[in-house]
Amino acid sequence: MRDYLIYEMLSDKLCIQDEALRKLIWVLDKNFNFGDDFKQNILLVGKRGSGKTTMLKKVAEVMEIPVGEVYNMFIPGGFNVDLFINGIYQMTECCNDNHGILLLHDFQNSFIYGASDSFNAMVSSGVIQIGENDRYDISNITFVGEIDTNNATDLFPKDVDFLEEFKNYRFMSPTLNILHENLSDDNTIYTDEDNNLVASFGLERYLASKIRERFLSVHCKNAFGEKIYMNDMNLDEILNALKSPISALNLYRNDLNNEYFYSENFVRKVACQIMESGEGLHYVRRAASDTIYHDFKADSKILKKESLLRVNKK
Repeated sequence: MRDYLIYEMLSDKLCIQDEALRKLIWVLDKNFNFGDDFKQNILLVGKRGSGKTTMLKKVAEVMEIPVGEVYNMFIPGGFNVDLFINGIYQMTECCNDNHGILLLHDFQNSFIYGASDSFNAMVSSGVIQIGENDRYDISNITFVGEIDTNNATDLFPKDVDFLEEFKNYRFMSPTLNILHENLSDDNTIYTDEDNNLVASFGLERYLASKIRERFLSVHCKNAFGEKIYMNDMNLDEILNALKSPISALNLYRNDLNNEYFYSENFVRKVACQIMESGEGLHYVRRAASDTIYHDFKADSKILKKESLLRVNKK
């Protein structure tokens, strides 16, 4: 299927991520339909809950590309080889040529724990060493690393108090070296009531944008040639995403009266909770459950008579 047809099929379902969707389809099309010379591994960079995983899985499903997933692989000083291999086996259950996508969740941890250079060098080589004698060909796998930028400061080394450095204009981190000249008044560090140095929201946001440009090592640049950035979601964009045919909010459709389920009031309440959570669309079910619970106390008729939904406060 041509890449533009895939885009047309998915664009209405994956709200607000048009640019990222186009780029992802284009890269995967080149990787899997035009030979190994075009293969590029991908970093999906964006806030938690901005749709990175959903977008990748939907595109892979339409393109009939097998996907394996790995969680919590990176540990201080290295990575868990067994989890890595399990992800590959999951990917190859329906094929025999090690040809597919391996999705690496929480890829930012490779930087936090200092494992990024060794792992990315291995990916670049196309071979993983297992034990002393066994080698595993990974050259046909497209690696997709997901990076959450919600807690941007976590991507810097833990052994340096970079907030203190920042305050006093002493910078050991290469990334921090470029920041102070570009700070606005809104990007500040202040002392809280417990006398702790705290980064303002402005600084967090600024660091997140700089991470998009500068945090990658040489090894990572070699291993992951494509970086795809997700758009940040404001309240209106979350509202649109909740109305998507693939929104998790649809799980409650058979339990709620249509008038209530399709009301702007219900959807807006859920969207506001998601906005406040900082978890993005990962928070849909919790936000919907809380909203239904509070509204049910005021009007029990919001549930259909045949509903099996138990409205309990957790």
